[in-house]
Amino acid sequence: MDGLLLVDKPTGMTSFDVIRNIRRVANTRKIGHTGTLDPQASGLLPLVVGRCTKLANFLSLDVKEYDFEMELGVETETGDVEGEAVRECPWEHVSEEAIREACEQFIGEIEQVPPIYSAVKVNGKRAYELARKGEEFELEPRPVTIESLSLVSFEPPRAKLHTRCGSGTYVRALVRDLGGALGSCAYTTAIRRTVVGRFSLDEATPLAEITPENFSDLLLPPIELMREFPTYTVDESMCLALGYGQNIQPERLDVDVDSFVAVANEAGELVAVTVARETEEGLALRPKRVLKPQH
Repeated sequence: MDGLLLVDKPTGMTSFDVIRNIRRVANTRKIGHTGTLDPQASGLLPLVVGRCTKLANFLSLDVKEYDFEMELGVETETGDVEGEAVRECPWEHVSEEAIREACEQFIGEIEQVPPIYSAVKVNGKRAYELARKGEEFELEPRPVTIESLSLVSFEPPRAKLHTRCGSGTYVRALVRDLGGALGSCAYTTAIRRTVVGRFSLDEATPLAEITPENFSDLLLPPIELMREFPTYTVDESMCLALGYGQNIQPERLDVDVDSFVAVANEAGELVAVTVARETEEGLALRPKRVLKPQH
């Protein structure tokens, strides 16, 4: 079995807990993730299955969308409901309009310091491991992109917001910084991921509803992983050539040099991920990853 499984992860589980669960359901160890989701967050978690684990690097899943809630007036050590409160701040002065104006400050490419309870590595160790041991350290700010950040509703001291952002963005850090920009402090009470790349939560299945009986039916075929790339259909002889690592010469294919092209057989099944190259004979597709046929 090969494909992409879109899981609606519940809160309280790590991404690896989900993978272990799915491995038992599918009776295979060939399952991997395309990017983790915080244990206290719920929502869309794409998993690659079988031979598609070799395609994860080609997936463009940079854009993410989250619905989240923040509570003003309290800061916790983890930035969410799991941590102990470390600071209390006045929040009564914060208005709906003030939140909308503060959100505007975070649009674009910004510098963000990850939460100390995060998977960022410090001298080869995860930050959360050092934090749990009580070790002191500092994390450097990193550039992240916030495409949009908007207020959905405000019932003081809680606000519901939505963001569309790039990879590497921590919603907990965004809430922390937003609270500071409002002259208060804040922590995250709920996070739900709704979009990853071109995939949405509407396409996902709750983890508890994934069973050995329906698992294969829930898999998106390998060709679906390559949604954003142009697709070129080839005959059996070209499939064999790609399998031997040979370039193929496409006809009537208008793509930029160095761009990825998904190659499918006449049945519409993914055969290979290729990259377009300029050669003496013209445009060629060079195989980067070939899915060997299963017999």
